[in-house]
Amino acid sequence: MAAPAESPTAARVRGLVESRPFHAAVVLVILINAAIIGAGTYPLDPAPAAMLSTMERGCVAFFLVEIVLRFLARRSTGAFLRDGWNLFDTVVVLAALAPATGGIAPLLRVLRVFRVLRLVEALPELRLIVSVLVRSVISMKYVTLLAGILFYVYAVTGVKLFGAPGHPLHSSFATIHEACFTLFRILTGDDWSQLRYDLAAAGVPVAAFTAYQVSWIVVATFLLVNLIVGAVINNYQRVQEIEQHRQEAPDPSDARLRALLSEMHAILALRAVRPGTGAAPTRRPPAAAPVDA
Repeated sequence: MAAPAESPTAARVRGLVESRPFHAAVVLVILINAAIIGAGTYPLDPAPAAMLSTMERGCVAFFLVEIVLRFLARRSTGAFLRDGWNLFDTVVVLAALAPATGGIAPLLRVLRVFRVLRLVEALPELRLIVSVLVRSVISMKYVTLLAGILFYVYAVTGVKLFGAPGHPLHSSFATIHEACFTLFRILTGDDWSQLRYDLAAAGVPVAAFTAYQVSWIVVATFLLVNLIVGAVINNYQRVQEIEQHRQEAPDPSDARLRALLSEMHAILALRAVRPGTGAAPTRRPPAAAPVDA
C-alpha cells in the first residue's frame, strides 16, 4: 500500500523550519530572552521593567509560533513526541503562558530560566555534549555503585577511628553522613589538609589519619575520577559515531522512497519498450545447432 503523499504545505513549512535564517532567528531570540531574564534580576524603574516585560512576552510568542511550525513540519506525530527536546521546549513554552499566581508562581518563575536551555537544542555542538553527558550518566551505574561502596566503607572506618566523643575530628566523622561529606570535601580538594593540621595541633598522633586520608585520595581521585573521565570520553566517541552514521545514512522519508520507486518504474518501462516502436521487444529463438552428417 502506497504511503499518502505529503502535502505541499507541510513541505514548505519543513523547508522554513530547517532553513538557516530561521535557525539563526531562533538562536537570536533565545539570546535576547536570556538577556531579558538577566536584566530582570536588577532593580528597575517601572518604565524599563514594563518594556522588558513586553519584550519577554514577544519572545514567548515567537517560541510558541516556532513550536507550532515544528509540529506542522513533523514527519509524524509519534516521531515528534518521541523527541525529548520537543517535549522539553513545549513544556517550557507552555509554562510561560500559565498565570504566575498562587503557590505555583515560584515554580513558573524558575521555569522561565529554563528557556535559556533551549540554546542547547538550537546548537548541534551543545546538543552533542548533552547527549554525551546523559549517555555517560546512564552507563556509569556500576562506577556509581563502586563509588558508593567505597564511600560507605571509608565513612564507617572514619566514624570508628575518628568519630568518638572528645576526638578533635569528632564533628567531621560523628555520623556516616557527616563522614561522607568530609570524604567528598577531601575528594574535591576543599581545604583537605586542614583536617590533618587540626589533628596535629590538638597533640594527637596523625599517622593513622594520614594513612586514611592519603589512601582515600589515591582511591577516589586517581581511580574513581579517572574511571568517570574514561566513561565520558568513551561515550563521546560513541555518540560521534552514531551522529556520523546518521548523517551518512540515506533519507528514510516517504518522499525519498516514492522518488526511488518512480525512478525504478521509469527504468523498467524503458527496458520493456523497444526504442522507436513502443512495442515490447520479442526474443528470438536460439539458433539451431548444426547437425553433423
